[in-house]
Amino acid sequence: MSAAPPDVTVVITTFDVRELLARCLDRLDAAAGGLTLEVVVVDNGYGDGTWQMLLERRGVRAIRGSPDIGYGAANNIGAAAGAAPLILFLNPDTEPDPASIAVLADHLRTRQDAAAAGPRLTLTDGRPDLAGLRSFPRPASALYHFLGSPRLPGVDVARPYHPDDLTSVGEVDAVCGACLMVRRDAFQAVGGFDPGFFMYGDELDLHRRLADAGWRTLYVPEALVWHHKRQSSRQRRVRTRVEFYRSMRRYYRKHHARDPWAVRALVVSGILALGAGGVLRALAAWRPSRRRAA
Repeated sequence: MSAAPPDVTVVITTFDVRELLARCLDRLDAAAGGLTLEVVVVDNGYGDGTWQMLLERRGVRAIRGSPDIGYGAANNIGAAAGAAPLILFLNPDTEPDPASIAVLADHLRTRQDAAAAGPRLTLTDGRPDLAGLRSFPRPASALYHFLGSPRLPGVDVARPYHPDDLTSVGEVDAVCGACLMVRRDAFQAVGGFDPGFFMYGDELDLHRRLADAGWRTLYVPEALVWHHKRQSSRQRRVRTRVEFYRSMRRYYRKHHARDPWAVRALVVSGILALGAGGVLRALAAWRPSRRRAA
């Protein structure tokens, strides 16, 4: 007689943050709240000792990834290695509170129309991580966001990227990929993460495809997860800036192909201009640090 599958497959894609990863893994048993977990870690790092640590840790399936395959592709590999009906994609720089995984799972089991759920993400200094809940970007809202324009009361075009913090469970467009639980059947039905997004934008694209397929996404503030944030991306500042704006362009072209051509040209030109500025700033910050290190 075969054993029952676990309740949740936890997938962690990591890049050279061994100590943070160890702390995250240490939190999982308490966060499970009595659920059975299978833990799959895809190591995309260069070699900070993470791989050896994973090989020595019981209860973890370690998969050797590559710095070149990206976050979404690595998460697809990790998800395919599991069998649970629910998948929790978790960043290595997170620390889930006790029972937080169980709370997310309970809400997905209760809401059969929901394919995804995310917790209340809180930065280590106690501030809310605004990326914890998102609205789908539109050209007008993106313009307001990147120009730092004030939100206009009652004006729908100024709908913010990050809606006002919810105090109870509610439906949102998207939650942050740092901690994202999805139904396996829904995840597989929409094709998983698009590997064309190397990093950034991949979870937003997934949410968009889930929504297009008729699924809902839940924000569950009673589930708390702490987020150290950008501990991997800060190691490759220039590459991450390039990928951020490249993903923005890919998302827009993929989901807004029916916008008028003038709007498309304006948006893509704006993304390229913002990207060039972002990369130049990253280069300026990187060069002095390299000189000091030398």
